[in-house]
Amino acid sequence: MITRTQSLLAILLLWAATYLPALGFSEFHGEEAKRVVPAMSMIDSGQYLVPYLGGQPYLRKPPLVNWLVAASFQLFGTRNEWTARLPSTIFILAVAITLVAAGRMVLGPTGSTIAALCWLTNLGLIDRARTIEIDAIYASLFALALISWLVYWQLYRSPWLTFTVPWIFLGLGLLAKGPALVCFFYVLLLTVLWRTRRLRELLHPAHAVGVLVMLTIFTAWALPYFLEVRSHSSLETWSHEVAVVFRGEEGRSENWWLNLPSGIAYFLPWIFLLPFIRLNKIVDPAQRETAHGLTWGTFVPFVAVLLFPGALPRYVLPLGAPISWLIGMAYAHGAFEWRLAIKNFQIRVPRQLIGSLIAIGIVGEIVIFPLRTVTFLKRHERVKPIAAQINAAALPGEPLYAIGQVSQPYFFYVRAPVIYVSTLDDLPATARNFFIQSRDLEKLEANPRWNVLRPQLVARIPRYRNREAMIFAVKPKKD
Repeated sequence: MITRTQSLLAILLLWAATYLPALGFSEFHGEEAKRVVPAMSMIDSGQYLVPYLGGQPYLRKPPLVNWLVAASFQLFGTRNEWTARLPSTIFILAVAITLVAAGRMVLGPTGSTIAALCWLTNLGLIDRARTIEIDAIYASLFALALISWLVYWQLYRSPWLTFTVPWIFLGLGLLAKGPALVCFFYVLLLTVLWRTRRLRELLHPAHAVGVLVMLTIFTAWALPYFLEVRSHSSLETWSHEVAVVFRGEEGRSENWWLNLPSGIAYFLPWIFLLPFIRLNKIVDPAQRETAHGLTWGTFVPFVAVLLFPGALPRYVLPLGAPISWLIGMAYAHGAFEWRLAIKNFQIRVPRQLIGSLIAIGIVGEIVIFPLRTVTFLKRHERVKPIAAQINAAALPGEPLYAIGQVSQPYFFYVRAPVIYVSTLDDLPATARNFFIQSRDLEKLEANPRWNVLRPQLVARIPRYRNREAMIFAVKPKKD
């Protein structure tokens, strides 16, 4: 029998081999800058309540991920891609350790280890956790809530543990992305309690306290935040984000028909096991009904969410937690049957074949993701070359003033401090470098101050995210 120490060591080694190689080798891409730049602003200003991006409050997401990046920068004393992305990988590891340490009491030594392996090596989580995106942290907080509830509940621990501790993680999840994980959690909770005929447990006062704890965690940030921002912009922005999921938008709804196959692919290679699980082979009735509840609580939201026109496949990543738990349960109870049946047609599938496919998939992930980072992503970098052009063009030792700019990822790599101002009139008299969008050139040239400053064009920044930019230098006047 595998010991807890052996399981933890195996999990730690697999995590290190999968998530750490070349973690900080490539530049920030996608939405990573929106997690990193506000964190830098928090450290520089000492203002951690409201995230700022491009000199304006960033209203689209709560700030938990920004806080984590800022904490990582402060802890390691350096700001780079590795320290920014590390929090995502740490949260993935925390869930795997929880599965091995706490899940062992319910799933047993083998089942808990398999569940942790499944969690660590599903394709979607590796893809997202090697970046500093919200998804890996968000999915991990959901997993910690679900696992802690399942362990306490199945071991008949005190309701004051069962219905409060998981809600702490849900409260933190609200600070990461919003209420979707609460919906996922309650769908699973209700289906499990319904199948096991224990729905009345939700009426226990501890459940109300748990909900209060969750809301208190979120409100502790949200209330002073809204008082600070003093506008309805956040609510409007969050409402728009939700509306986009339901109605779709350009760039999303056109490819919604790929959501289901893409969502399934996110759980490779372990998805190969699901057709062979036979829940009726679980002898213990309570465990069997729990498994049925988890199955329905996973399947229904998986399909429902991905059918929304504006949904993206990564939205179902939190469901990796119940899938990992189900696979662990199946191993713990020997609930596999290695054949597929369609009406009267049956085909036996060698167990070794499925095991080989999973093993090949895991090895492939360990090799391909770092290799992709040092080859494809490195060769196709666009942000760092733009930053190098800015660094070469701007007058040395002077801050760079960005006039009317949205924040761009390449500002992270600019050596000079970037200061955002709204208009040319806001530019201080001592300014020597400023940065504008090309489309604003005529408007700024019409400002009388343009003739006073007499700036010189020193560089044109190539189009990035449909925006071209220009750098001007203001040479000091001679006496």
